[in-house]
Amino acid sequence: MIDMNPRLISSLTACALGLSSLVPFTAHAAPGQAPKRVLIAVFDQMRPEYVEQFGMENLKRLRDSGVHFSQGYLGHTTSETVVSHNVMVSGQFPKNMGWQDEAFRDTRNLLGKGKNVMWSTGGMTRDQFTTLIKDANYPKLADYLHKAQPGTKFIAVGQKDYAVESLAAPSADIAVRMSDRMKDVSKETGCENLKGQWRSPAGVGVPTYLTEPRCGRFYVNSDKGNDYGTKAGEPSWLYPLDGNRFVPGEDPEHLGGDAWVADAAMLMAEKEKWSGMLVTFGGIDKAGHMWGPGQPTGQAADPAARTQLPFIAKHADEQFGRLIEKLKALGQLDETLIVITADHGGVNGWHGFQGANAAGASDYNWYYGEAANATGLDKPVPAIKPLIDTGNVLFNYQSTTVNTWLKDNSPAKRKEMALVMRTLPGVVATYYRDGKRYVLDTATETSAKMTPAEYTWWKKHGQELMDTMAADSSADVVGILASGTTYSVCGDHGGPKEQEQRIPMFVWASNIKQEVSEHGFRSVDILPTVLKAMNIKQTHKTDGKPYALKFGKRS
Repeated sequence: MIDMNPRLISSLTACALGLSSLVPFTAHAAPGQAPKRVLIAVFDQMRPEYVEQFGMENLKRLRDSGVHFSQGYLGHTTSETVVSHNVMVSGQFPKNMGWQDEAFRDTRNLLGKGKNVMWSTGGMTRDQFTTLIKDANYPKLADYLHKAQPGTKFIAVGQKDYAVESLAAPSADIAVRMSDRMKDVSKETGCENLKGQWRSPAGVGVPTYLTEPRCGRFYVNSDKGNDYGTKAGEPSWLYPLDGNRFVPGEDPEHLGGDAWVADAAMLMAEKEKWSGMLVTFGGIDKAGHMWGPGQPTGQAADPAARTQLPFIAKHADEQFGRLIEKLKALGQLDETLIVITADHGGVNGWHGFQGANAAGASDYNWYYGEAANATGLDKPVPAIKPLIDTGNVLFNYQSTTVNTWLKDNSPAKRKEMALVMRTLPGVVATYYRDGKRYVLDTATETSAKMTPAEYTWWKKHGQELMDTMAADSSADVVGILASGTTYSVCGDHGGPKEQEQRIPMFVWASNIKQEVSEHGFRSVDILPTVLKAMNIKQTHKTDGKPYALKFGKRS
């Protein structure tokens, strides 16, 4: 157990992390005034119940004074970071946005390494995402805002490169994320003051007030040796921390994690003429992957353990509260529409874990095969051995689903591999791709392998969700794992089950009429709803639908 140092708590409070502040959401905008700005706050891997479970008071106050889509859900597969961030700013299902998964088959050699070459989308660059988006030919939120408000900027900020660069491509003006890990720790050219390897602001259009002076506030420790005990044992050792990328750390001058994201967003809100901002907080996701969603697995739920969800979720809420307080102080809050959401939920899979249980095994548990931008993914987890033994696996990605791309992906071979897929441990439903849809392999009595609640959700949403990713570049065969089962890490995502589809969906503005809506609002609905609320004409077809928000005096 990692105990929170009392000195650290004092230091963090002194650094204004908002540990005790609650932001009053009061109305000052004119009753009929349309918002001029939009802030989308993404809490990576957050489930709706965390608001109450972990005392996220700022989110609770916003939820209860805005429009709460109580039946909202993600609405697409795959339910992953590198997919979902682009869905919410494009209004496109994955099948129509250019890539659909953690892996991508380049069927038309768009990226220049050969036809049908596999790519790891988590390792792709902004330019590569731009190529795929331009080929799919759709505008994004930044494009609409630029046209409606010339001279204003769209800003994206978060810890993860693949989250920020996928949502920012091609038209965001500023895209700030943490750099790769830097090894120069010399006083002359490195960052000796950070006491180990480090990360700095990187991306596109990064303002100099974030990068200078060198080794200043936005440079943080990211040393693998600084793992806060997460490398010491299961389950966190599968995907341990590397310094302060996802946790605030103990250096009040160089706080990392969600404090880093909030501080950068606040400074840019102050210094830039912006009309749109997407802020993605990655701390909850890291804790959820290490320990499992909800209460930590294998340890007591100690709120003072800074690597676990009770602390991390509360910390994320406090950073959001600080950002809102800053917008209020700048006079920007009354003209800002705020959307609170997540890029996916999560499944606690430790009791049904099928991966290799060893320190740092996460990449091998997630990936198998050759990709143009990734190497060394040649240690398949034992659970997928029946697939590998066919000799027809081009690439595999497995999390709460098992997604397989075939060397020979003819219709007959897809059906043949579906028969193999259904034999894998924990698989409760198997699909094979047929053009723009997925076909359920009905040879197995699926209902007997699911809980009643799981079966009810799957019967209502399973086919709908699977078809949202059906494209030539997507997986040929997909196996859905039972609740509580993963092949990867303790807590994961990726599939159509309710646990990974249920996410928070709140919308707030200072003059919005409070409502609890049972509309099944989805990520793909965010863009058209934002455009409608801001009186911006939608010029391109989206897969999402606009929801009419009501503005006026509060009762």
